[in-house]
Amino acid sequence: MMRIRPVGKCQHSKNKGFSLIEVMFALFLIVMVIGVATEVAGNSVRNATSLKESTFARWVGFNQLDMYKIEVAQGARVVGVGIDEGEAEMGNMQWRWVREVGGSNSADLLEMKVSVYREADSRDDDPVITVKGYIASPDI
Repeated sequence: MMRIRPVGKCQHSKNKGFSLIEVMFALFLIVMVIGVATEVAGNSVRNATSLKESTFARWVGFNQLDMYKIEVAQGARVVGVGIDEGEAEMGNMQWRWVREVGGSNSADLLEMKVSVYREADSRDDDPVITVKGYIASPDI
């Protein structure tokens, strides 16, 4: 014969499921993890963009240093102290560069500095990058 248990006397009713505080704490942890993951992903995108820009700017700067040296070697330019400005395209971006040739610590060398700016930046903004190179002084 079957035994009938009284209603409300279930022995397994205790500790079934989670309490409200446990559920709220778990949701809080999930929200915090998602927030941190989103911030890390955003920082990675910003860092990649910054790295891309500085790499292109560096290439523009070194190209201008090399162009100056090539022009001197071909006789198309005379080595001298002064400032040149120009624009270049690199990586589907427009860049503005300023090349300064001046004295150095050695009487045999002139220092060349090329500062590279985004084309949209004003003249008062800091350059994206500045590269330096040296060339033999014309007095040698």
